[in-house]
Amino acid sequence: MKNRKNIIIASAAVLAAVAAVIIIVLLNYDFPAYKAKLDMYYLNEQNTGIIAEQHTIRYSDKYGLVGEIIDELRSGPDDSRHGRIMPSDTEILSISFTDDESVVIDLSGQYLTEDASRNVLNTYAVTKSVCSDGNLKRVMVTVNGGEITDQDGNRLGYVAAADINLEDEEYSSEMRDVVLYFADQSGSGLVREDRTITITDQQPVEQYIINELIKGPASGDMQSVLSPDTVLMSVDVEDNICYLNFKSNFLSKNSGGEAHERLVIYSIVNSLTELNTINRVQFLMDGKRVDTFGSFNIHGYISRDTSIING
Repeated sequence: MKNRKNIIIASAAVLAAVAAVIIIVLLNYDFPAYKAKLDMYYLNEQNTGIIAEQHTIRYSDKYGLVGEIIDELRSGPDDSRHGRIMPSDTEILSISFTDDESVVIDLSGQYLTEDASRNVLNTYAVTKSVCSDGNLKRVMVTVNGGEITDQDGNRLGYVAAADINLEDEEYSSEMRDVVLYFADQSGSGLVREDRTITITDQQPVEQYIINELIKGPASGDMQSVLSPDTVLMSVDVEDNICYLNFKSNFLSKNSGGEAHERLVIYSIVNSLTELNTINRVQFLMDGKRVDTFGSFNIHGYISRDTSIING
């Protein structure tokens, strides 16, 4: 009888010890605190566009939400008719928030395909998925730290979810004639270059124009004035004013004396105001107005200046 009592006491002690361990584990385990039903985007049946599926995402914080969304995209679509936008073995190398509405997601090399157009489409799907909760507005996807380029070699940079048109789920493109202004060989003024580029309905033409300026001139008689490290985060046009939101390092990457800085500003402004829809340009850095770029005042709206154009 005494032995039975001792066994019961010992068993109770073991159970109490196990319960204590379980409680400690539970207290230290980081359970997801939130749950949300969000749209995840995958390829449509024809692989010509992206289409939404509603998935339930559990997450602990803003950083965790982005990671969970990428994990969900890696898992693939629920509907077998929809296509993957990245292999399941794609790794998340880093997630960096550049401001309250922008994030950079660096992925491993498995993310990229041999088709540049497909890479663009996949990146649009990532952007729409990550921004589906409404807090983040724009996403830059990089691979091993390098920016993704489209079929013409243009860097995608930040992609704004609002600029991705899903009305017909078609990834269509067209040829567009644009006018670009680069520095002449002496660096004393701007010269005109007419260029035909491929644009899609997924990004505004203004963004393509800035990308072309960053890429540089086709002719050896001209010089690029924008640094290849220039990053355009977003573009908005309202009342014939183009609001350009650059990453704040625009100021340091493109500085170089008063004459050069004037060329930088008017290379951008004169190229954009060739469009019928734009009369003036407002420069923003990380979403905020700044007073000066070197000795140049850029706080207000900047209009076209033809006096700087040579020839």
